[in-house]
Amino acid sequence: YGAQTQPVITLNLPPESPVSHFLPLAFALASLFNVPLFLLPAALQLEVYFTGAVDVWKINAMRAILICGCAVISLIGKDSIDAFIALIGSFCCVPLAFIFPVLCHFKLCQPEGKKVLLNVAVLLLGLALFVYTSLSSLNQMGFLRNERISEFI
Repeated sequence: YGAQTQPVITLNLPPESPVSHFLPLAFALASLFNVPLFLLPAALQLEVYFTGAVDVWKINAMRAILICGCAVISLIGKDSIDAFIALIGSFCCVPLAFIFPVLCHFKLCQPEGKKVLLNVAVLLLGLALFVYTSLSSLNQMGFLRNERISEFI
């Protein structure tokens, strides 16, 4: 543990173990077969906005571009997988935990008085965490070269 721990968990397995040879292959196959499951809802939504027609070739081209885009993003983040996952977490999980519930509460309950102040405080906390965690992971990935930002984070 410590400095010898690899960010990819399968690299921490003993190299002479048969599990260390089988598990990365099984993980790669599971990831490959999961791509259609997590990409289909996004592809269906994007098809409505970008193709507008039921032309099969346009739909297939849009899906191929979507897969290639995901592959390019993965290639960009492969060198620092821990920071890349942190960036995904900051873009997806922080708004899901702090920002969207407050916005839904505003819309559904229409709070008044002190409840509005509490909602605004949670919303501002969520926005601050979103900015901080995003900048921190981008800095860790090496995309930020500004010294003032690096000192702040």
